[in-house]
Order: sequence, then C-alpha cells, then structure tokens
Amino acid sequence: MSGTKNCPETPRQKMIGMMYLVLIAMLALNVSSEILNGFKLVDDSLHTSTLSINEQNDRLYQEFNALYAQNPQKVGGWLEKANLVRKEADSLFEYIHHFKIELLKRADKEKADTIYARNINKKEDLNVAPNYALTEGHGKELKEKIEHFSELMTSLANDNNGKSEAFSDIFHTGDINNKSWEIATFENMPVSAVITILSKYQNDIRNTESKMIQYLKERTDEGDARVNRFDAFVVAESNYVMEGQEYRAKILLAAVDTTKAPDVFINGNKLAGNNYVVTAGHSGEHTYSGYIELLDNLGKMQRFNFTSKYNVGKPAAIISNDDLNILYRGFDNNISISAPGIPTNNLRISVNGGTATPKGNGKYIIKPTANSVEVSVIGNIGGRQINMGSNTYRVRQLPDPKPYAAYRDNNGNIRSVFDGSVHGPTFVAGNPTVTAGYGEDALVQANFTVKSFAIRIGRRTYNSNGSKFSQEQLGIINNLPSGTTLVIQRIMAVGPDGVQRNLSAVAIEIL
Repeated sequence: MSGTKNCPETPRQKMIGMMYLVLIAMLALNVSSEILNGFKLVDDSLHTSTLSINEQNDRLYQEFNALYAQNPQKVGGWLEKANLVRKEADSLFEYIHHFKIELLKRADKEKADTIYARNINKKEDLNVAPNYALTEGHGKELKEKIEHFSELMTSLANDNNGKSEAFSDIFHTGDINNKSWEIATFENMPVSAVITILSKYQNDIRNTESKMIQYLKERTDEGDARVNRFDAFVVAESNYVMEGQEYRAKILLAAVDTTKAPDVFINGNKLAGNNYVVTAGHSGEHTYSGYIELLDNLGKMQRFNFTSKYNVGKPAAIISNDDLNILYRGFDNNISISAPGIPTNNLRISVNGGTATPKGNGKYIIKPTANSVEVSVIGNIGGRQINMGSNTYRVRQLPDPKPYAAYRDNNGNIRSVFDGSVHGPTFVAGNPTVTAGYGEDALVQANFTVKSFAIRIGRRTYNSNGSKFSQEQLGIINNLPSGTTLVIQRIMAVGPDGVQRNLSAVAIEIL
C-alpha cells in the first residue's frame, strides 16, 4: 500500500504490511498451524484500517459534491469519473466480501460468520480455498475483476505521478514463482491465510479509491489559468460611431485582484471607475491613451500603459429600390434600407408623399400619394434617434403591359402568342385567353386583368367581355381557312393602380 503526498501511509498501515509479509513467509516455510492465529491479528488490523479509509473517502465525496454545487460546469465531468470509481470500488469490494463468506460457509458450515466474514473456526483447512477458487473457477473470476478494476484506475490516473505503475504493482495478477496467480494464491492455502489475503485486497481497493478521488478532486482546477503577468485591455461597445453619438469603452486590467480596484488615467485625468465615455466629434480616426495603476502584494505601485483607437463616420444609410429607381403610382413598391454597423431592427423610415408598410428585416412597401416621395432613415443609436440619410423618388404611372394570347397545346403545355401563327383547331381546343404582362425579364412585375377585347376578321369584328374568347369567336376561328389573319384588338386591361388601359393589337396567322 504505497502512499501519496495527499494520502500517505500511516505507521499502522506500514506495520500491517510488514506483519502480512512475515506471516506469508512463515507459512511458506511450513511453520506450525498455530501461526495461523497471527492472521487474525493482521485481518483485524486491515479491517480497522479499511474503516478509517472509508470515513476519509466519505469526506472526500462530500467535498467533491460541494464543489459541484458551486460550479457544476467546471466540476461535473470530474465528479462523473469519481462516481464511476466509487461504483467500481464498491462492486469489487462486495464481490470479495461474498467470496470470503462462501469460503467460510464451506469451512465452518452452519457456524460460519456470514455477516462479517471475520471469525474463522477451521483456520487450518487446506481444501476449501482451492476447491472454491480453482475447481469451481471463482479464482479466475476474481482475477478478472481485479484486473478490470486495476485497468480502470490506471486509465483514469493517466500515468500521473507514477500512479499507473503503483496500481499495477498493488493489483498484480501475473505469475508468481512460475505459478499462475490463482494457484499461488489459493492452492494449499489455509482458510485464515486466504481470508487475510482477500482482506488486504479490500484494503487496497479502498486505499486506491481514496487516492483516485483525491487525484480527481485536484483535477477540477486543472483548466484554471495561472497568472504570471498583467495586461491592460480596452473593451469598446463599438469602434465605429456616428457624429453626435457617444463612444463607450471599458478599460480593464487582466487578472485583476477583486480586492484591489485599479486606478485608470486617460490623458492624465483619473476616471471615476473603468468606464470611458466621450462624445464623438468630427469624422475620422481618433486615438487615446492612458495607464492603469495598481499596488502589488508588496505594496509597490505598478503602471500598465494602453492605447486604443476608434473611428467616427458621418451618418449614412443605404436605401435601395428592389424593383426600379423610381416609384410607381398605385403599386406596391419594394424598398430595402440598411446602415453600416447598425442592426436593421434599430432602423425605421419616415415617408413624405406616400405610405410605408414594414415587411421585416429592413424591407418596406411604399405606396406614393404625391408626384414625388422622400424616404428618410432614422437610426436608434445608444437611445438617440439619428437621421441616417434620405432619398427622393420620382413617381410615375405603371407602363402599359404587352398583350398576348395564351392556350394549351395538345401536350397540355401553355403557349403564349404575341405574334406569329397558330393552328386554328388546336388554338380553339386549348381554352384560349387574352392576357397582358411585362414578361419574365422585366425589372418590375405587376398583374393585369383583361376586361374585354374584340377579334377582327377582314372588316368584321366580334366582341368578348372578359379575357376568355366567346363561343361565337371560337366558332369563327375554328372555321377560318389557312392563311387568314386574326387580329385581336380593342384590348381593355386594368392593373394594380386601377387605371384602365387600351392596349395595342395582336395579329395572328391561322394555319
């Protein structure tokens, strides 16, 4: 049982170890069975030592849980490992206790101490241990459990301060004097000696558990920084401000002692705290410098210099028309606004000559009510409303759309005819309509409704109310001879601005 800096071996533990070695040596020399009584003394000492270690472990777990309550994020991972150690140690300890009880039940029958496994009547029995451990195979099972525990402790120790090597020595299960561990431990061994050996393993388990918990508890500070220097830092709310806007920054000393408030000086003037506030003047780059004074542990004043810069810009905004560079009367004109360094939720617009409806993320719908519209952007900066800029737009009426005929061909595809030719029966069968629009490539898109139109064949015209061809018109088109020109004229359409338009004619050759 080797000790560590935090859990050194006591004189009692050293004495127990020496007694254990002496008794084993005497047993190996076939000393009289009366010496077996000495194992009772060693076993009692091991039991007392184990109880003492258990109390120490309970205190360590209490301290560990208290640390976790203070800082779960920092301690949680290490406490999880400590709980794993506790679980595995308890499991192996209880298995060995059960092992001892089974030996005593076979040796002492109905008189066996099945509670504490400490009182032995047939101390000299040489058959019980080898039968239970070797013949029935429980010795191999115990060996595997000891090896599993040793490997777990070794992996958790991460080879720290030689702990891994120490655990391998304590829980050594390799060959002993050219004999397997099971044979060397249980063959021709009296019950009292085996019980003592098992008690020593239990003591080693608790002692190892104690060392591991102490080690893991110390690791909770592993990620903490160790201060070996001081640096001054300037933390600004923003390094970009507008004219009239306040520049705000905190002057901090890294690793400062909370019991010693440093003094901050800028341009020779001492600040009331560590907040530096100044109203931004003219645009451009501004530089300021100062120093921090702090008494060290020896009472000597230390000074830490710092320099910082910030930029002042003129109020500016970016205003873009998502459709065109002008606004259209009676139309939902899409406008986007933004300003460098300012979130869009801190911006709003003011419209003169129209109305504005917000769409979110700095986007608005503008509807003009005059011949020109002025859009201004207002920014909320540090609680102050600052005009970021404005733009004036001309207002125009929506241009006339281009009319065309649309129908479905034999494959169900929609065909649009601005001019050219169509097969008369196919055109009629495709539920033709007259519609109007700007085309896919136009910068602005608007929906138009055709209210009426007429077709002209030669000198005769045939009218339709709405965008669909009337039955009369369809019958005439269906019977037109190949080469006839069909003229669609007097097309009346209304757009989103409510203005009724007389659109140009469309000429189509019937095939």
